[in-house]
Amino acid sequence: SGEVNYKIYFPKLNATINKVDFGEANEGGSWAVYDIVINDQKEQSLMPKELQGNWFQTDGSNQWDYSFYANQAVADKAIWKYKTVEKKKNNYTIVLERNGNQKTIYAQIDKKGAVKLGENKENLTSYSTEKVENPNYKLANDEVYSSNIFKSDTATYSGYIKGYTTRAGKKTGTVYVNNVFTGNQDSYLVKIADNGSFLVKFPINHPQSVFVRLAGTNALVFVEPGKETFQVIDKDASLFMGDCARINTALKTFEKITSYEEYRNLMNTISETSPEGYKKACLEIKEKQMQALSAMAQKYFISQKALQIKKLDIEFLAYQQILSYEMFRESAKRSKSQPENKTAQDYKLEASYYDFITSSILNNQLGVISSNYSSFINYLMYAKILRPDAVSYSYNLTSETAEKLKELGISLSDEELQMVEASRKTEKISIKQIEFYVTNPDKIKKFKENHKEAYNTLQKDKPKIEVTVEELAASLKTQGVSLTAEEKELVADFKLAQLSKEEIAVQKQFYDTYGESLKAFNEKYKENIQEIEAEKEFKKLNDKLNTVFGVNESFVFDVMTLQQKSGYLERNFTPYTDNQLKWIQAKIKHPFLSNYIIVENNRTKAKIEANKNQTGFAVNTVKKTEGDELFDSMTAKFKGKVIYVDFWATWCGPCMQGIKEIASLKEEMKNENVVFLYITGPSSPEKTWNNSIPNIKGEHYRVSEDEWNYLIQKFNISGIPHYVLVNKKGEVENPKLGHHSNEALKKILAEQMK
Repeated sequence: SGEVNYKIYFPKLNATINKVDFGEANEGGSWAVYDIVINDQKEQSLMPKELQGNWFQTDGSNQWDYSFYANQAVADKAIWKYKTVEKKKNNYTIVLERNGNQKTIYAQIDKKGAVKLGENKENLTSYSTEKVENPNYKLANDEVYSSNIFKSDTATYSGYIKGYTTRAGKKTGTVYVNNVFTGNQDSYLVKIADNGSFLVKFPINHPQSVFVRLAGTNALVFVEPGKETFQVIDKDASLFMGDCARINTALKTFEKITSYEEYRNLMNTISETSPEGYKKACLEIKEKQMQALSAMAQKYFISQKALQIKKLDIEFLAYQQILSYEMFRESAKRSKSQPENKTAQDYKLEASYYDFITSSILNNQLGVISSNYSSFINYLMYAKILRPDAVSYSYNLTSETAEKLKELGISLSDEELQMVEASRKTEKISIKQIEFYVTNPDKIKKFKENHKEAYNTLQKDKPKIEVTVEELAASLKTQGVSLTAEEKELVADFKLAQLSKEEIAVQKQFYDTYGESLKAFNEKYKENIQEIEAEKEFKKLNDKLNTVFGVNESFVFDVMTLQQKSGYLERNFTPYTDNQLKWIQAKIKHPFLSNYIIVENNRTKAKIEANKNQTGFAVNTVKKTEGDELFDSMTAKFKGKVIYVDFWATWCGPCMQGIKEIASLKEEMKNENVVFLYITGPSSPEKTWNNSIPNIKGEHYRVSEDEWNYLIQKFNISGIPHYVLVNKKGEVENPKLGHHSNEALKKILAEQMK
């Protein structure tokens, strides 16, 4: 640690030059500083030096209302140019203009240098470029958020980038919005005007923080439905105006409180830390941060809403970290950078581990305003204790379906009833096999892991058929490997579950007689069967939630159900039927969330309808275009072929793993009418990219930052790898294809080639 100083020597400049740019020019450098003033006296500005700067009210509120820069001013959430600046003694009249409108601001400087500003000459307010702290300042209507916070509306985020120049070549940014109801992160393009101003509008459902990447900055900004947040982005200060100004200013002040460092230190020792010890340490960090927050509130004036948000942030960060234990522990086991701890005890998270999640937390609707709530929900949903069994076998009994159809008031035909009755005999035979897998998933998994090498060798020889317990045991016997008592018992149970010749004959007779009838039955009642299966899955999860947390209903359960059902819409791109919607709405108790699934369903319908009218553009090369034209120009040359698009980066581990896995499929389909198209952005270093792509067969593009931002918005990319399917007409068939096995992907591509 310490300081480094350096000087730069360059040839003498022409006398007319008063500004220079400085940056990395070699190897396509990634940063620069523009418009460095080298002679203040040559800097032409109507605004006198004594009035330049950011001005805050001195009453203790530190409300920021004005900024006067050399050639531009900020006032009323807008950027203005100077028209005239007149001085009479110590009084100034500043006339600003913007889009044909004018604004007059009066300034007064007394003998002691104190400044007063305002738009009413007779009623000026005291301002200072230094903030004045007064923890006793009282704000009118300083109330916290109530539970009535849900409202679907548009939030506006606008502002000005101080020192912006088009020479930087960055004309866009991105706002990322976590939608806790869908579990998605939606992205929105921000266009930067030549004067450094920007404005973007996006839909949200409640007050929340959004993540902003703009002009080299990465930051959280708090917004509200129907309101505007204005920010000046400056390397020296981050300033806010508008409806959420006080909240954002306070949250910036609070940033130093919420440090992830202590949690990172816990992660580094996760192998030696018991679950209870880890949970206790996380809760201690939470209390420590709460105390630091209270101390800061004694020192500064902080709005009650900002305090409320920060408390929720601290709480849900701790809960999220506690829920991360199993993920961190498993990651440490796999990590090659961490030496294996031979003395580390095995762990198992019992239901008691989750006792920190109380009923009040599960029902805290205000949690959604915390920037950590989305992660909390995600980790809770995928907690091992709430997940289905390690090996999940879903099966549908025809007789069970018939009973449920009867409950729904659906009458079956005589032929269908006859088929159902015959099915009962085969179901009794099948159940003993199914129950073996349902009741022994952990033992089966452990058996295969204990003999991983032998299992992988067998599986390699028959990749499409799962190696059975008996087959693995037989292979181990030939190698002279002895089984443990538990493994022998597992193999014995497997053999008991196998069908006799007589039972196999009964099954064969049933399918020979009723195979076509059963197929027709399942197709006829397809929608009803889906509802029956959904009900079973919902009950299974609800029973687990009840067992672990001791409650039948809660706001968190509603959010989880909504995320699952919204996820189905996105994955399958198929709207729900009216009956399915009614079933989902009946399961979600919160009225706003219950209605939101209809919003998502209608959005899916609109996307499908819009896709019918999409046509490609006759563009042969990637040129400086925006929006849809950009992607169309990249895919136009491949029209007539199915295009599998992979958004990736050289540094992305999951991306590289996916590329490696799909290599064999590409070789298999190299003569087929399909194109594998890879798109990466400037985060992939050009030299690394050039070295990587010879080993990645397919078509490649490396786009600029602005082009990447347009593509992010078009496909709502929140993370990579991200896959898109384009049909032979050049239309986007599926904007979020998701990850598939080679076998499944081959079917998807083959279907499109038809």
